[in-house]
Amino acid sequence: MKNSKTLISLAAISLFIMCSYTPAGLVTGEKKVNSLKGIEVPTNYTIDKNAIEIPESIIFIISDGTGIGQYTLQYYTSEDFAPARFDHVGLVTTHPKDGQKKVTDSAASGTALSAGIKTYNGAIAVDTEKKPVKTMLEVAEDKGMSTGLVATSTISHATPASFGAHIDYRKKEDEISQQLADSEIDVLFGGGSKYWQENLFDQVRENGGQVVSDINEPMNSNSRVVGLFHEEGLTPVYKGREVQTVEMAKKAIDLLDDNSNGFFLMIEESQVDWGGHANSAEYIQGEMRSLNQVVNYCLDYQEKHPNVLVVLTSDHETGGTIVHDGDDGILDIEFAISHHSASIVPIWATGPGAEVFDGFMDNTEIGKALMGYLKK
Repeated sequence: MKNSKTLISLAAISLFIMCSYTPAGLVTGEKKVNSLKGIEVPTNYTIDKNAIEIPESIIFIISDGTGIGQYTLQYYTSEDFAPARFDHVGLVTTHPKDGQKKVTDSAASGTALSAGIKTYNGAIAVDTEKKPVKTMLEVAEDKGMSTGLVATSTISHATPASFGAHIDYRKKEDEISQQLADSEIDVLFGGGSKYWQENLFDQVRENGGQVVSDINEPMNSNSRVVGLFHEEGLTPVYKGREVQTVEMAKKAIDLLDDNSNGFFLMIEESQVDWGGHANSAEYIQGEMRSLNQVVNYCLDYQEKHPNVLVVLTSDHETGGTIVHDGDDGILDIEFAISHHSASIVPIWATGPGAEVFDGFMDNTEIGKALMGYLKK
């Protein structure tokens, strides 16, 4: 009987050990405290480098909702990883100026990138007092440069709007569309025709502009061109997008690059964010494949036009994307959340002035640096 009790006790201890440790030997039964007090973070981390050269033109690519997890997914599911072609890489903080919040939305982060200032979530190129702030696109216009915005969301969505409009709340897309119609932006490509009443299209035409609904329509580089290719955001890549991001980027550059003063073009791969919200690896993979095409095209263009600076970054991360090994070489993609996170995101750059983006910085420093180049 004594031996029987001893065997039972040993079995119980073994079972406890097996249940208390993971295969990697980590304790699983310990008490977890996952709510931690945040601190007041610095207003910014300043880029303390001076550019060796100043670019004549800038292509600014923003991949919405794209963090290290999404780039990891792309790296391990594609034979071609275009970001590896960039010469410089750094890391970026994305928090807004909105109470104690550390998680930004695309409006506040878009404004940080477009104007170099912190503001509250929902703000479109206005400060915390809701006063308009100058964007780098407007600085480019002041310098006589050609300007353009390309997005796979509605063109009146938070990120593109943060470069070309000023309003207290991002959801006012009808008013944003009116401001974009009133603007002098040379090229507007994306979705969102439902937010453009016919009178706005008439206004563009009456002012000598052109309105197209097909990327293959003939376009005049001597007039502004508004191309809206879907009522809302463009169709996701995995469902058969009607016009590819790289097609819009190529056409926009063709229209903008004959200006002797140079050009500024912002290209947003908008829907990586939407794939993160949906916790859909298939959705994200398609959008990252689209981003890869855009990056390759823009870097090919930069090789032929070395006076052009190409910068790629994200407004924030979405979904907390994690890549795991599955069976037989299949990757299991998991998600921590279905919302934005406060995760640090990467920045990549090639061309004149790219060296300042090596290191750790706040998103406002990107806006300040690029606006500084445009002013010079």
